[in-house]
Amino acid sequence: MMEAGRILHHLKNNIENKKNTILIVGYCEPSTLGGRILRGDKNIRIFGEEYSVNADIKVIDEYSAHGDYNEMIEYLSCQDPNKVKEFFLVHGNYEVQQEYREKLLDAGFSNIRIPSKDSEYLI
Repeated sequence: MMEAGRILHHLKNNIENKKNTILIVGYCEPSTLGGRILRGDKNIRIFGEEYSVNADIKVIDEYSAHGDYNEMIEYLSCQDPNKVKEFFLVHGNYEVQQEYREKLLDAGFSNIRIPSKDSEYLI
């Protein structure tokens, strides 16, 4: 999604150079920075500054670093749902989070929160 971490520095330092290629591997939700780059926006904002997208943008759609909901439910199967006090879904768009929430409820988990951006919780 290119929303946080080191990728922002890499993009900032390389996206304006037409000799560079930005290779996007996997899905980027359309409203994210990665989604805007994929959409073909000619200018993007990083750290509050505007940059021209001059680098060549390439995509490999066949790879994803994330498991699907079945794989995630399987991964969580070692947990006793009754002992998990709270569950936060913070990745993906809201509609997908809602669907995943239902799958988690079906698997016996409860207290599943989908926080809005900038929400704060005391854990």
